[in-house]
Amino acid sequence: MTHSTGANFSQGSDTMLQMAYYRALELAQFRGGFLARTAHELRSPINKVISLNQMILEGLCESPEEERQFILDAQAASMKLLEHLDFLIQVSKIETGQILPKMQVVALAPIFGQVQEMTQLQAADRNLHLVIEPPEVTVRVWTDPAWLQNALVTLIDIAVSSDRGTLRLTLAPESPSDRWHLWLEDDRPTTPWQESTPLPAAETFDINEPLASSLRLNMAEAMLKAMDSRLTLISTLDSAEGAATRLQCTLPRPDQNAA
Repeated sequence: MTHSTGANFSQGSDTMLQMAYYRALELAQFRGGFLARTAHELRSPINKVISLNQMILEGLCESPEEERQFILDAQAASMKLLEHLDFLIQVSKIETGQILPKMQVVALAPIFGQVQEMTQLQAADRNLHLVIEPPEVTVRVWTDPAWLQNALVTLIDIAVSSDRGTLRLTLAPESPSDRWHLWLEDDRPTTPWQESTPLPAAETFDINEPLASSLRLNMAEAMLKAMDSRLTLISTLDSAEGAATRLQCTLPRPDQNAA
């Protein structure tokens, strides 16, 4: 009997170690991808500042007015870089637990309604057909409602940056007993969710453009991870209309202690 108890304890310990290993591996992979996806967003304004300052220092400005314009452009690029850094610091604080979500039992349907109100006009302006299908009122999740709403709006905003097509947010028809799957589907085979854009040239850097999709995707992913949720990209789905892209957001259902 003692031998059996010891064996069970050993198996349980091995399982816990294995889970800790996979969690550490997942975190390392996220951080590696985080750096890879955001490095070029920082390089772009830095390259802009360097190139403008080099032209000023080498006396290549044709007039004092042009020199002043270069200085103003360099200042604007510096402020954009600062904005990117502040954004990355925010993601880092979420990842390290310095900012925590306020977890609670939440009905999912009202969140879908709020997301639709915040995104439908922007989608219409870009000729994008946005379809949001709210779930039954009985569907509840264990989450921070403000964080979840922010994450979903961010993911839709990223997709809306491209013209035309159909974007659909819905509850998956089948989910495991302890989780809900949300599907955000785009009928375009390539979307801004995918990392397919090359580094922008310094000369084409637009100081007025919003935060790049990779930075906003990092924020949404970090917020979901902090809520014990998961974001999965499934691309080139076969459908009657052709290829499509799906983001799957996996949310925990309320357990008995949270009810």
